[in-house]
Amino acid sequence: MVEKNLLTNPPEKVLAMYQAVIELVRDGADVNSMKVSEITACAGIGKGTAYEYFSSKEEIITNALAFDVMKKREELATIVDGLGSFEEKMERILSFVEQKFCESQTFCMLVRIGTGSYEMSEALRTEYERVHADISCGELEEIMDRLLCQGVQEGVIKEENLMFRRMAFGSQMVAYASYMMARNQGKSMEITAAQAKKFVYESLVKSLN
Repeated sequence: MVEKNLLTNPPEKVLAMYQAVIELVRDGADVNSMKVSEITACAGIGKGTAYEYFSSKEEIITNALAFDVMKKREELATIVDGLGSFEEKMERILSFVEQKFCESQTFCMLVRIGTGSYEMSEALRTEYERVHADISCGELEEIMDRLLCQGVQEGVIKEENLMFRRMAFGSQMVAYASYMMARNQGKSMEITAAQAKKFVYESLVKSLN
């Protein structure tokens, strides 16, 4: 099992490998066919160095993806814990999602993995699920709960049940991500991102009242 500090405080060479995986994905590489030699060459280190920290390419790739998830989660926490109303923070979060779809292929791939629309080898998926479980979705739920609690405090949200609030928020975020994914793939869209954001926000508030 990969040591947890390789995610929370990766050594310089490990961080270089993570950045290499993200860069390769950004350039269109398929994680299923990605090789350790490609990762280390992109990272500027020797192939043997990779095996000082990891036992397989699956560990390198899935830890790189998990590290990327953790960084994005930190950015979301900054938005939620910053200044602004519930509505303003929702706008920033949706703009954050839009920005990441536009600039990061890894974000698109992570969304596709989460929705089951990205084909992964059995070995890679098994390792991804293990690492994903290790980084815990609990912290993301806590961030989401803080945001929704602010909505309750402001009187925008009336629903008191925590699980209902999470379900409503999650379903609207999936809906917006699906819209952004389709737009990112070049599909013809009948609504703008601004209209989609407005619809998501209004649908969330309506479902929780």
